[in-house]
Amino acid sequence: MVLGRLSKAGLRVKPSKCKFAQEVLFLGHKIGSGSRSPSDLKIKAIADFPRPITKTQVRSFLGLVGYYAHYIPNYSVIASPLTDALKEKIKKEKITWDEECEKAFLELKAKLVSQPILFVPDFAKEFIL
Repeated sequence: MVLGRLSKAGLRVKPSKCKFAQEVLFLGHKIGSGSRSPSDLKIKAIADFPRPITKTQVRSFLGLVGYYAHYIPNYSVIASPLTDALKEKIKKEKITWDEECEKAFLELKAKLVSQPILFVPDFAKEFIL
C-alpha cells in the first residue's frame, strides 16, 4: 500500500533502507491499525505517579495526564479540583489535599490506565453529532 502510493507519486525507495510496521510509537502515542492510544511507558508512568504533595508535583501530574486529555471525556471537569488547588493564595509550596483532590487524582489515573483507544472515523458510515 505504501510502496504503491510512493510509486504513483513518482518516488522511489530502497526496500533495504525501509522499515515497515503495523504499529509505531510517535510522540508518546501508539499509532496503528486505524487507532491511537497512549504509549505503554507513559501509562506506566501515570500508574506509578505518587500522590502529589506540592504545587510543583500537582503541575507535573496535570502536565502528564493533560497531554492525553483527549482520551478522557470531561477531562477539565474531573481535573478541576486539582487545578483549583493550584490557585490557592497561600505562598507555601504545599497544597491543601482534600477528598475532592484525591478523587480527581485517582479518577484521572484510572481513566488512562484503562488503556483508552481513539479510532479513525469510518467515513462510509453516517455521523450523528
